[in-house]
Amino acid sequence: MADLAHDASDRASSEPAGIALQQANRPSSSDRGKLRVFISYSRDDLDFAHQLDAALNAYGFECLIDRHDISGGEDWKRRLGNLISEADTIVFVLSPSSARSPICDWEVEEATRLNKRILPVNCRPLEGVSPPPRLRELNYIYFYGEPKLSGSGFGTGLANLITALNTDFDWLREHTRYLQRAMEWDTGGRPTDRLLSGNDILEAKAWAARRPKSAPEPTALQLDFIRASEEEAETRLSEQRKQLETVAAAQAARETALHDREAALEQAANAQQQAVDAQRRRARIRNIALVVVSGLALLAVLLGWRAEQDRKTADQVVEGATAIILKFRSAMDDYDKKEMFAVFRAGAHHGNAVSMRILGILYYSGEGVAQDYAKAREWFEKGADKGDVSSMSNLGSLYANGQGVAQDYTKARELFQKAADEGDAMGMTNLGLLYENGQGVAQDDAKARELYMKAGKQNLAIMEPAVSGSLEASSLSMMQMMIMMLADKSGPETALGLESVARSVLQAKEFTKALILADRAHALLPDSLAIDVVRAHALMFMGQNEEAKVFYLAHKGEPVSEADNKLWEQVIAEDFAKFRKAGLTSPMMADVEKELGSSR
Repeated sequence: MADLAHDASDRASSEPAGIALQQANRPSSSDRGKLRVFISYSRDDLDFAHQLDAALNAYGFECLIDRHDISGGEDWKRRLGNLISEADTIVFVLSPSSARSPICDWEVEEATRLNKRILPVNCRPLEGVSPPPRLRELNYIYFYGEPKLSGSGFGTGLANLITALNTDFDWLREHTRYLQRAMEWDTGGRPTDRLLSGNDILEAKAWAARRPKSAPEPTALQLDFIRASEEEAETRLSEQRKQLETVAAAQAARETALHDREAALEQAANAQQQAVDAQRRRARIRNIALVVVSGLALLAVLLGWRAEQDRKTADQVVEGATAIILKFRSAMDDYDKKEMFAVFRAGAHHGNAVSMRILGILYYSGEGVAQDYAKAREWFEKGADKGDVSSMSNLGSLYANGQGVAQDYTKARELFQKAADEGDAMGMTNLGLLYENGQGVAQDDAKARELYMKAGKQNLAIMEPAVSGSLEASSLSMMQMMIMMLADKSGPETALGLESVARSVLQAKEFTKALILADRAHALLPDSLAIDVVRAHALMFMGQNEEAKVFYLAHKGEPVSEADNKLWEQVIAEDFAKFRKAGLTSPMMADVEKELGSSR
């Protein structure tokens, strides 16, 4: 990069120059504590300026100087203005030549406009020439043998200059930093995403308040910048309070819904077992279910399922008995679970599709029988062959995860698609996951979102037929419904389903609702980093930056899932890229990428 320079014609007649460092010589991160000094001088004083530059560099200062001429068409004011704004202190080499220079006078005025500290150094007698008006009230530092000053000369002048430069060092460095930030904010149209935030605002206010008496005043622009940052922070804080109130209300509604569901299930159980204790109640349920499942299965064999309505009626009764048994599954001991397994095994062997599916789930989870993915696959296949769409979806999950079979996303997609075509919401959700992750199909976020929304509508139609209007208008009801829909599934399956819906709601900019869903998923599967990713995103877009940052920086270098072995920071970077593509941005994203060492 060529050095910056003033106009050639003025250079010949003693115009000033400052040294502009080449890009390769910009200070590294370890040199950020150096004071930046802009040396303004006349061409006639070039040798002195070189000596001063070398001396100050040797003492650890970073000098900005310009050595070469510029053509008449160059915008030297903008370039030199940038150098002056970047400098912490202006050292003006005062001589008869620089005192007469209009450009030197302009540099002094520009430094004064930016409230920069100016230190005039007298390299030779002025010979009766008056210096620029702004310098007349300042104390000069003499670098030549001034008869009126005993011991004056280059060495004494340099020592005095270094002492002056080191005075108020830290405060002046901050003056330059805040000026740069304020100018970027102002020239960019004063956007809110370039303002200070959090503790930075308090530090800026403290900086302005502790100005040393010998230091220049903060500029009006700097004060405007700090004031605007404080006002924006207050606005954000108010919005966060409203969001927290919304979250609290949503959480209360969620707890109410869960409580109502539990009360309804408890009431249904109590209605069937009013006069028995807990142990006898479970035994009676098992006996009733065994009769129902086995009896209906035997009836199905005898009748040969001659009428479609007979099959549907039988399946509905078995589903009801199944729901009762599974409600008390967590309270069962090993003996009870073995009895439960025997109930569904009898129904499955009699050809009942619902019993086949539940038998597959028990083999999968190892309840009442040793865990066996291969056996789970066998019974899910039998249930699917009977037309049970939930069995199709469960079988697809085995192929997707490589459990009991070789991992095969294509086969999983076929099964999820078949279940989805039959109106199965879980099949739609699982198919959406494949499209979101590009597994067995071309990656397609739009298709994934479409499937998640279809799953939501499907369950909304089943669980809340009284709800009218668009799905978007009933998004809170949809969340409650999804929690209810997934409540009888296994913990990991429920958590992953909720995570998928949370991502969909996040893309729809329903940040508070996405956080509620992610919190529910975390409660079911607390060790899932994939769920923590969604929680971090929701908190960031809600403006809860401190809490979000804790999440974002908690798992650097850890794999998010065993399936694809992607590291935490890689997943964050990919999600941020998707958000930007969808028009979702946050000022925090760039900071998170920087701290995680990821890039756009």
